[in-house]
Amino acid sequence: MDSSRREMMRFVGAGVASMAALSVVGSAQAQVTAEANSPSVTIIRKGINKEIEVFNIDILEAQAKAVLPEGSYVFIADGNGEQWTLHENRRAFGDYVFNPHRMGGIVREKIDTSITILDEKLPHPIFVAPFGSHGLVHPEGEVATAEGAAKLGGLLCVSSASTRSLEDIAKASKGPKWFQMYLDTDVGLSKEILQRARDAGFKAIILTVDAIGQSTSDEYARLGHARPWLPYGNFPPERATSFKTDLSWSDFDMIRNVTGLPVVIKGLTRPEDAAAAVKAGAAAVQVSNHGGRQLDGTPATITVLPKIVDAVQGSVPIIFDSGIRRGMDVAKVLALGANAVAVGRPAWWALTVGGAGGIAGLMDFFHRELVESMLHLGVEKIAALGREHVQRAGA
Repeated sequence: MDSSRREMMRFVGAGVASMAALSVVGSAQAQVTAEANSPSVTIIRKGINKEIEVFNIDILEAQAKAVLPEGSYVFIADGNGEQWTLHENRRAFGDYVFNPHRMGGIVREKIDTSITILDEKLPHPIFVAPFGSHGLVHPEGEVATAEGAAKLGGLLCVSSASTRSLEDIAKASKGPKWFQMYLDTDVGLSKEILQRARDAGFKAIILTVDAIGQSTSDEYARLGHARPWLPYGNFPPERATSFKTDLSWSDFDMIRNVTGLPVVIKGLTRPEDAAAAVKAGAAAVQVSNHGGRQLDGTPATITVLPKIVDAVQGSVPIIFDSGIRRGMDVAKVLALGANAVAVGRPAWWALTVGGAGGIAGLMDFFHRELVESMLHLGVEKIAALGREHVQRAGA
């Protein structure tokens, strides 16, 4: 570690201490800006917004790593424990290979990547996943993410653990948005936030059911959890660690009754759980292991996807996340039966490098490769992708 990096890490503790001294009278955004300008994160480029062309997510990650404090980078990049699941999420994509259809007369310019999901017509099936604390890597936080996603019409899933308020994010763009909820142990506070999301114009609620522990990576723990802790934009400061963990279907019913909105259940890897979600009235299910961040040793999401598709039998849309790094990955997942995909860490890297322009460049990268994959597979529409277009490697 070079001297400038060591000096930066020395300042992290001071930056956290200074956060505690901030007046609670000020807005959450004032607190976020103050932390973004503190010595602990001075290498984050304040207010950056530049168009970028993404060629490869590994290269994008390296660019982000070069400008992030070590603690912030490790917090974002690492998975739980020994990170087996994190790496398996990527490795398992190699278990499936394409089975291209030739001589179909497909014209690239006529390929249609649009989908309709929960009555929302979208130009492509690539979502920004609901991850929190965008302010760690950009002073404008989720506002910049919203602006970038909207440039290509992408759906933004906003985390309740955002550093900007849900109202600020809702106003940031006219792009489609869903709101992800971490329920608080105070049911009254949870209901208040859900009602705010409904009133702000979010079109669906995502209930994450797999983030019920204080999971971290070995390296992040070794570093002493060394990253700036920014205030949440939607929760009072004293409620930052009071998320509800004893989730049940009564919580699902509460969300639906309070908001009247479609509810997506996120974090499922078992077919039985997906079937139960459908039976309970879920509007969609999201196959996810939280990007390997929660429980190490769980299977890759692409491994469990086909069985969940079979269990759901087309009754509700299926969203997929964890491990997506290329438009070719998107095509594989859609061919296996998912209706849309959500990307997390790549969006974090794009936001770091380019702000809103970085998010737009990332969406363009995924869309561009998806179109190219569809061209070679011989399909003009997303709905035409099917299991005949992929097969198990070595089969």
